[in-house]
Amino acid sequence: MTLIEDEGFLSEEACASIPSIRRENDALFGLAGDVNTTLMALITSAIEAAKVNLDSPESFAIRLAFRAIASLQSVVLLAERGIVADSRTLARSVLEDAFAMGALVADPVKFMSDLKIDYQTSARGQLTFVEPHLSDPNVRRSINEKLKALPKGRSEFGASMNSKGRPLEKLYYYYRVLSNDSAHPSATSLERHVFKAKDGGGWDFKWDIADAAVNASTLQITISAIIAIAIALRDYLGLPAFGEVIDSLWERLEALL
Repeated sequence: MTLIEDEGFLSEEACASIPSIRRENDALFGLAGDVNTTLMALITSAIEAAKVNLDSPESFAIRLAFRAIASLQSVVLLAERGIVADSRTLARSVLEDAFAMGALVADPVKFMSDLKIDYQTSARGQLTFVEPHLSDPNVRRSINEKLKALPKGRSEFGASMNSKGRPLEKLYYYYRVLSNDSAHPSATSLERHVFKAKDGGGWDFKWDIADAAVNASTLQITISAIIAIAIALRDYLGLPAFGEVIDSLWERLEALL
């Protein structure tokens, strides 16, 4: 059997540990699977309701749901292997999708306007950065013409603005926590790769393998955000057939918190 020390999380040892890792949080992994199945079915039903036009808020709601459900599936695949930073980084991504969905449902017109300004601001930033590094004057001229055509504006699209003053605002705290302990190369996230003896007898480097508590936290945050997305999508597109099943999933999550 190949070991984690030899091949990391691609090793046979890591694959063999999946059943035991899942058993440590059997109820949460089971709930994640049921939430996945429900949201997949919800998306399938919502697609027909959202076929207004490609630039409609309904269309963007579906796209957010696609992005979020793929992240949920990735969180499960990573968490069941004990991969900490990457699973929690994707949990953060699901939170970001939930904040965006909340903003869309609360004010579709403003959301679409903010999304457009964010796109323009991002494009301007990329072109402004690359222009001085190009040697071809024709290419630089073309980029400058594109910059002149882009309207100036300040983006108000992001996790902080999308969650502020809305029902999911309290979850923004977890977004900040995940940013620090996993998503960025911070002092906190890098500390995960150091083992310190409790008696002060020394330290060593280590592979960071999730324990039951860390995985529980990651799954709880992810499932909370995904269910919020499902509720928003259900209500926004008018799909009452999913009312009871989504509500029951939330009740199961509350019982595990």
